[in-house]
Amino acid sequence: MKCTLAFLGFVIAVSGFALAQAGSPTPKQAATAQGGTAEDEAAIRTIVNHWQQTWENHDASVLAGDYAEDADWLNAFGIRLKGGAEIVDFVSKVVKRPNVQGRQTTWGESTVRFVRPDVALAYRDYSTVGHKTPNGQEMPERKTHATWFLTKENGKWRIASHVICDDNAAAVPNAK
Repeated sequence: MKCTLAFLGFVIAVSGFALAQAGSPTPKQAATAQGGTAEDEAAIRTIVNHWQQTWENHDASVLAGDYAEDADWLNAFGIRLKGGAEIVDFVSKVVKRPNVQGRQTTWGESTVRFVRPDVALAYRDYSTVGHKTPNGQEMPERKTHATWFLTKENGKWRIASHVICDDNAAAVPNAK
């Protein structure tokens, strides 16, 4: 009887180990501490970096496919757009404007937070000097904050909402 129980215990232990190994994700699929996979996080960072590439190369074509069909977008100047095609079209025109061609931007590191395995937030700060108004007057340094709300559908990450705002702390007494 003792041998039977020992053997049964051994079989259960080996079976449990084998099942655990068979169901283990590959390193690419392994969940990050936040719930998404390393592959998901890399895909999201690529999308966030497309924003930087758009401004550095004055070419918004890299954004094609990043925004959901019904994406929401709000920039620091209060322009609100709906739909990936409209957003990319607008940004492609803005980055070609002479008043933004000579600007210099310092990009902070992006952060990614998974709300669920198929929902994530990305955040990035950056500062810009040399941005001019449409009439050519140079603007003060802009300290900008961007937040992307992304969802994963059919295996692809897309931006559902993108909000861009500037720091107005200097305009508000005791804001810091």
